[in-house]
Amino acid sequence: MRPITAGTFMRQACYRAVLASFLAVSVLCADVGAQATTFIGVAAGDPTEEAVVLWTRAVAAGAPGHALALTLQLAAEPGFRTVLRSVMARTVPERDGVLKMEVSGLPAGQRFYYRFVAPDAVVSPVGSFRTAPSPQDCVRVSFAFSGDADGRWRPYPLLAGFGARPESRDLDFFVYLGDTLYETASQGSPAAADPFTDPQAALADYRRKYRENLEPLRPGGHPGLRDFYAAQANYTLLDNHELGNRQFQSGGAPAGDPPGHGVDPGDPANDINPGPGFINQTPTFRALMQAYKDYQPVRERRLGADALFAADPRSLGTDRLYLAQRWGCNMVFINADDRSYRDIRLRRGLGDDTGARADNRARTMLGATQLAWLKAQLLQAQREGVRWKVLALSSPLDQVGAIGSGRDSGKSWSGGYRAERSDLLRFIVEQRIEHVLVLSTDDHLNRVNELTYAPDPARPAEISRVPGAFTIVAGPLGAGGPDGFPGLGFPAVRAAAAGIANAQRQAGVDPLGLDPTFPGLRRVRRAGHPEADQAREPADFYSPDTFNFVRLDIDADGTLHVATHGIRAQSADSHAEPSAQLTPEFILGFDIVPEEAR
Repeated sequence: MRPITAGTFMRQACYRAVLASFLAVSVLCADVGAQATTFIGVAAGDPTEEAVVLWTRAVAAGAPGHALALTLQLAAEPGFRTVLRSVMARTVPERDGVLKMEVSGLPAGQRFYYRFVAPDAVVSPVGSFRTAPSPQDCVRVSFAFSGDADGRWRPYPLLAGFGARPESRDLDFFVYLGDTLYETASQGSPAAADPFTDPQAALADYRRKYRENLEPLRPGGHPGLRDFYAAQANYTLLDNHELGNRQFQSGGAPAGDPPGHGVDPGDPANDINPGPGFINQTPTFRALMQAYKDYQPVRERRLGADALFAADPRSLGTDRLYLAQRWGCNMVFINADDRSYRDIRLRRGLGDDTGARADNRARTMLGATQLAWLKAQLLQAQREGVRWKVLALSSPLDQVGAIGSGRDSGKSWSGGYRAERSDLLRFIVEQRIEHVLVLSTDDHLNRVNELTYAPDPARPAEISRVPGAFTIVAGPLGAGGPDGFPGLGFPAVRAAAAGIANAQRQAGVDPLGLDPTFPGLRRVRRAGHPEADQAREPADFYSPDTFNFVRLDIDADGTLHVATHGIRAQSADSHAEPSAQLTPEFILGFDIVPEEAR
């Protein structure tokens, strides 16, 4: 195990080597105290075949600013009857009392349990994770995803009992697709400070917002996201609210004067940024990123100034949050970062400009370095015979409305970054990369769509389908949008979906949902619609009125099972606790059987 280190974290560290039977580890020296300890939770993240990042936050009563010695215990069963490894480490006060450790040398495809023990014998909650199976192992893989946790909907009753209930049990991992906090005010929680005006105050406030999402709203109440994080390993993405939802949400935009002030998004001169000077290289952006890294179980790596990145200055010195991980023979999971490098969000007056400016071929969402890396990962997976290429993006990739109509917001690929979107999808088609599944959130609803692109860059309005590719948008875990829907059950959803699909057809846009003849589509299911598999209509792929997550299971033969589970939405600041009326229920689902398994 080794600590995740950066800046002052590194300077505070004092290492000593520890030998282990199957773990290669190094540990922080610890100051042992005897004060009462409070844990806020535990988490595991970025699992590979042989490693995982483990996280906790702990403080001693009366000494919150002091390092606290902890002992990590690792076991193969939840009772810890046999502790495989005990390792001492300490929290870092400069990082709000968090401790992050990377555990390596683990066997592939095995479940482990972990906990932290304080000097006063206070024990943290128990967490669990599974390492990825080896690439040659054709085994079942189970995972889920969602996003968007706004404090106005704490304590997130959707997540009660997560990991224990059937719909969330035995997950290999969860993909948390961004907006892991909201910087805005909620009942009992003031808004975070303006990060540009006062970066240090913002850093403290963002850490507070992360903590609040892990704590009960009232004594004895549901502890928000705490048990959810502990239930399985997690992959996390960055989105706009972790970055203040202002100029810092576009990391590749011009920094402005003074740096971090930003520039006018309505001026076409700012649509692309050749540098020098990027938002992602300002002290304020880095402060917000520090809060994110402090409270998310993500691996911490920086992109260096070597020849590989010389042609892409917006990547220099940034945190590399994107990764690819094989999960057995049938799947590669690709976690992208579509916030840190994107060009500015285009504006016109008080709204988004989703017209011709979004077709500028020089505009980028991912940056040149990451885009080239992503294409290489997809191509390698296809050449290696990996059936499913699962790509996680915080911003939706599907097209909802006609170009320039505003139906696709300026922060989405189709609304603001169309040229790079079509370039990526054109690459998938031309290289015959099969079974691409894109996971997204951010639109605060659940929908399933096929993916379309413009084969001819000179004619962006003329679209074709990407064969066999589709996207699922999920969420929110608890945020605005679903609460404004009439909530009349399936008949209302059916009418709304039909209206959307009809308007799309009239506008020349591929309609909502999967085509009834989509390759390999089987067992379409929808609550309230017993004939879903026979009818296969847009409503069978649409849920705008629930807080939800999507579970995906890939069988050993490559068959994909998709199921959305959710609860009815509540109003803001109602702060509903879990109840029988707010127990997750099945909403919709379907299977995709690859040709090789039919």
